[in-house]
Amino acid sequence: MEKFDVIIIGGGPAGLVASKILVAFGKKTAIVERAKLGGDCTHSGCVPSKTLLKSAKAYYDAKNINKYGLSSNELEINTSNVLSHVRGVVDEIYAHETPEIFEKAGVNIIEGSASFLNENEIEVDGKIYHSKKYIIATGARAQIPNIEGLENISYLTNENIFLQEKIPESMIVIGTGAIGIEMATAFNRLGSKVTILSRSSGILKSSDEELSEILLEQLKKEGINFLGDVSFNKVSEDSDLKTTVINYNGEEKSISAQEILIATGRAPNVDLGLNNANVTYDEKGIKVNEFLQTSNENIYAIGDVSTKHKFTHIAEQEAIVSASNIGLPIKKKISYKNIGWCVYSDPELAQIGLTPKEAKEKYQDEVQTYKFEYKNSDRGYTDVDKIGMIKISVLKNGKIIGASILGSRAGELIHQLQLAKTFDITFDKLSKMVYLYPTYSDIIKQPSKQFYISKLLNNKFLKFLKKAKSLLTGN
Repeated sequence: MEKFDVIIIGGGPAGLVASKILVAFGKKTAIVERAKLGGDCTHSGCVPSKTLLKSAKAYYDAKNINKYGLSSNELEINTSNVLSHVRGVVDEIYAHETPEIFEKAGVNIIEGSASFLNENEIEVDGKIYHSKKYIIATGARAQIPNIEGLENISYLTNENIFLQEKIPESMIVIGTGAIGIEMATAFNRLGSKVTILSRSSGILKSSDEELSEILLEQLKKEGINFLGDVSFNKVSEDSDLKTTVINYNGEEKSISAQEILIATGRAPNVDLGLNNANVTYDEKGIKVNEFLQTSNENIYAIGDVSTKHKFTHIAEQEAIVSASNIGLPIKKKISYKNIGWCVYSDPELAQIGLTPKEAKEKYQDEVQTYKFEYKNSDRGYTDVDKIGMIKISVLKNGKIIGASILGSRAGELIHQLQLAKTFDITFDKLSKMVYLYPTYSDIIKQPSKQFYISKLLNNKFLKFLKKAKSLLTGN
């Protein structure tokens, strides 16, 4: 029986980051991985989806080149190789994450599926391994809704959508979270006739309602068909078409397409014999404390298998915290106070902290939300990119408690506000920085100036001076 100081179950981003830190601490470390290192992020998530979105944007811009004052003959753009290109980029990234590279760095790679036998031992393909500590980083898989007939047809999820040989002529997307909206954006621009079906009335329910509605209208303008407030009766497959039967506006309606993408959320991978290790979990994932320990203090859980924040950057931060707590004598708490996220549609939709609605509900009259539209930014005009808006929720003392950005480069712009929020830089101080011109950062500069002016006008000392001057001059 081989023994380790730490065994990490799962070789996705969280597991890989944790392994490097633990080896640096001098811990004998192993990763158990049943597929390829890199996990969903590399092979069926962040990397392929953003590659496909970039290709889709290039195709869309080329088709709409006249908006830049350019003209051309009819463009014939072949999309037959785009999915091969996506897989090629995945291979390039994976080349830096192979077992050989990690073994050379001192991490033992165990291939196979792990199952706990007890608190200290796991079994992997008939072999037993012992460890003092464990980190569970098994991630999540596509959550499949209960729709009659779905089990009898072939359908797409994030796990196989990038393995297709060609762009389908038509696609039904069931689900309106980040995966559903990003893939609807990409495949629509690449020539698929896309229909989004939603049980709710809108999209991206965790986002600011006004901004997600603007995004939805833009998707519709590009040709995406959206049906909200639907209920699903059944699905079926006949020849090359798949049909979804729904209730919509009180009537039964059938919609057919070549492919159906299921994007209705993520389910944690908890089939690990956790009861044998005294680890508590439920359908939402493994329960952890603020130190990322499970109910068994020698076993940690990080990433999508345990947290409600299913983002790679959160998983990597949890990897740092958990590995440090194993390797160092002083325990560190995880904090989600200043995290952010971004949906990489076009335009992008990014968020940190509270939405304006959440801020108002929590702080009432103590909070003010400042808005600025992309169409009022000179850079928006130069780039012919005027769709979007920023909304920043600020307390009276200038503390930023949330920000939402819809628009070009929102995922990059949000970091300036995240930095200010994380390090308690008040909103008015952002107005004192000299911004480069012309840049999209103007959407942050202008609202911060609004707040600064408002703060000056409400300054008690300045109000006193103004009143005193009025009394002295009689004006």
